[in-house]
Amino acid sequence: MRDTETPEVSIVSPVYGCRDCLSQLVKSVTDTMDASGLSWELVLVDDCGPDHPWSLICEFAEEDARVRGVKLSRNHGQHLAIWAGLEVCRGEWTAVIDCDLQDDPAMLPALFEEAKESKVHALLVDRGDWSDSWLRRAASTQFYRLVKVLAGIEIKNVGNFGIYSRHMVDTLLKFREQEVFLPMMVALTGLPSRRAKIDRSARAAGESSYSPLRLLRLAAAIVVRFSDRPLKLSALVGFAFSTLAALISVYLLSGYLLGAFTVAGWTSVVLSLWFLSGLILVTLGIHGLYLGRVFAEVRRRPRLSVMYTTFDCEGGKEAIPKCSDASVDYD
Repeated sequence: MRDTETPEVSIVSPVYGCRDCLSQLVKSVTDTMDASGLSWELVLVDDCGPDHPWSLICEFAEEDARVRGVKLSRNHGQHLAIWAGLEVCRGEWTAVIDCDLQDDPAMLPALFEEAKESKVHALLVDRGDWSDSWLRRAASTQFYRLVKVLAGIEIKNVGNFGIYSRHMVDTLLKFREQEVFLPMMVALTGLPSRRAKIDRSARAAGESSYSPLRLLRLAAAIVVRFSDRPLKLSALVGFAFSTLAALISVYLLSGYLLGAFTVAGWTSVVLSLWFLSGLILVTLGIHGLYLGRVFAEVRRRPRLSVMYTTFDCEGGKEAIPKCSDASVDYD
């Protein structure tokens, strides 16, 4: 086993459904970073995937101490898995990459140099042209548009792949929201950033877990978490309809006094009732989503639960069993 001091570079990768290409990922990172001359560590976060990658992660950690593993106690989702990696990474710079090799590790040294030379705290990778299906690309495009319109922050074609300074990582970890979304929270820090365009490679293993429906749900969740625009929009729509109703009331009253209306408008009354009732329910539903978010936050439950690590905890944190202490894989 090879040991290492505090590295210059940390590489964080959430692992879900990519056991078949983990060996290729570790080899690619090792070859690339060793050739760069930078000291490094690779943090693999097992998000309780269906292919049970933890035993393989432990093997990598036994062979090379620069590979560090974190196993979550249950599936938390991609972004909280990234946060688990950020909490234990030690590098002056941190890269976040997908485990399926769509984010090419061979690009990391050049990205690190560009980030340092440009004196920014985040170098975000524009994913350029994709090799995914037309439906997947179209769904992602609409996802970014919806987030821009309703949340007011543009994260066009930017995913998790990027390079982040120690200051950026420390700032991100100060956010105490129960649910996180890395690109949005990087924008919310206000720290200087820039973009670099790199086309995404083909997926080496597994399939995307983000279906069009799940992307729509994610967009709605992001908007509720990070913006109050839907609340303002519901108030604006309510004010507009109230104004319209007042104008129509003046018109109807004038017509009644002048004797222009002799037959009651049953159809218009019923349609108006159904329409306004639906509008009221939608508005209440929007407010209910925000109340649900408030409820989730005020409970103050731990947002992460770690079962095992391949290393000793540092910084006075509560002790977590190492993988050598785990006789059973509870996946």
